[in-house]
Amino acid sequence: MQEKTSDPHPLSDLAYDWITLIQNKAQALNAYDQYIKDAEAAKSPECAAFFRKVHDADKAHLAEAKEHLVKVLQGQMGSGGR
Repeated sequence: MQEKTSDPHPLSDLAYDWITLIQNKAQALNAYDQYIKDAEAAKSPECAAFFRKVHDADKAHLAEAKEHLVKVLQGQMGSGGR
């Protein structure tokens, strides 16, 4: 038997925000990989180095965001309600 709920949204706004941020950071990491290749093809090590720096910072932010999302989903962070 399926449980009925009055809330049509299975995620809190906070959980949704973290998921959206994680998606955006993941897409950015893919883009940075291409930017690095483009900079290397253009023989611009300074640009490639900058893109790597931004990539590494976003990668660290993504790892931290995943930790926050887990805590939000487990009810250890935020109010948990919509």
